[in-house]
Amino acid sequence: MQTSALAAPVVVPPRNAAATVDVRPLDPVSHGTLHLDQPDSTGRSFVSAASGLVASGSGSAWAVSDEYGELARFGSVEAPGHLHAGLEHHKNKPDLEAVLVAPASLVGGRHAALVGFGSGSSATRERGVVTPIGAMGKPVGPARPFDLHELYAALDAKLPLQPNIEGATLRDSKDGAELLLFHRGKEQGDLNTVFVLDAAAALGAAAAGTPIPASALRAQHDVDLGSLGGERLGFADARTLPDGRIAFLASSEGEDATGDGAIHGSVVGMLDANFAVTALRPLTGPARKAEGIERTRALDGTSPNSNFTLVTDPDDPDKPTELLTVDLG
Repeated sequence: MQTSALAAPVVVPPRNAAATVDVRPLDPVSHGTLHLDQPDSTGRSFVSAASGLVASGSGSAWAVSDEYGELARFGSVEAPGHLHAGLEHHKNKPDLEAVLVAPASLVGGRHAALVGFGSGSSATRERGVVTPIGAMGKPVGPARPFDLHELYAALDAKLPLQPNIEGATLRDSKDGAELLLFHRGKEQGDLNTVFVLDAAAALGAAAAGTPIPASALRAQHDVDLGSLGGERLGFADARTLPDGRIAFLASSEGEDATGDGAIHGSVVGMLDANFAVTALRPLTGPARKAEGIERTRALDGTSPNSNFTLVTDPDDPDKPTELLTVDLG
């Protein structure tokens, strides 16, 4: 394990943020990289460009990558994982950017389900995938695709620019379970936005293999995240906590012709239950784009509640995803 001593870039909180926003730097601890038990279709023995991480019971976890449609299951995140069927992608990558575990009550079946969401950043990325899983987090049925076009068209009508969904999480509310989708608004003129959906309507449709209807959308919350290293911060992932707060990742990067530029770094942030920003804590060390977050205690029951596990996307297909932990205590 290794902790970096390099300083973090400067965080500038949003103008309308409370004066108590926590911007203390975080020193990430490296736990190596996400490896596979067998090479992927390109011959790589590691997960490339991980974009989401979720615990799935008994210490197991799943990761999605924006490079391929398969989903990687890990009995332990520090042991090699195995690729499972997901979305076919042919010439166009499906850009899976967010993943969650939905309880059986929300997907209308006997089992919980792993649900992955495409980003919606192009017409080929408006799909998701549902895989039923058992108590140990292992698949107990085939992966089934579902369509996001109708929903993302509704989101597109509410955004300055095309949807780019980077995170998904569930939370309880007085009106029933909610599905939160996090749009990354890193570009000038765009907005970081949390869309609130009726979870039963959205995930029930996904599990049935039917398009998620636009009518599942309940509300929209625009969130100013400020900047890091002189560039706008944009949502990268999120996870609801037991006390109702939402831990999130956001990163900043420059722009080039492909939409990806120099990585300036990432923050682990916190939203309260009303989506107000209460923390923007930058990672020290080399500039990393952290893209997946999970409570470490959900992966290891002996871990402190203040610990979080992160996975990174180095924006280089020849480099493996890094596994990090941070302590927000």
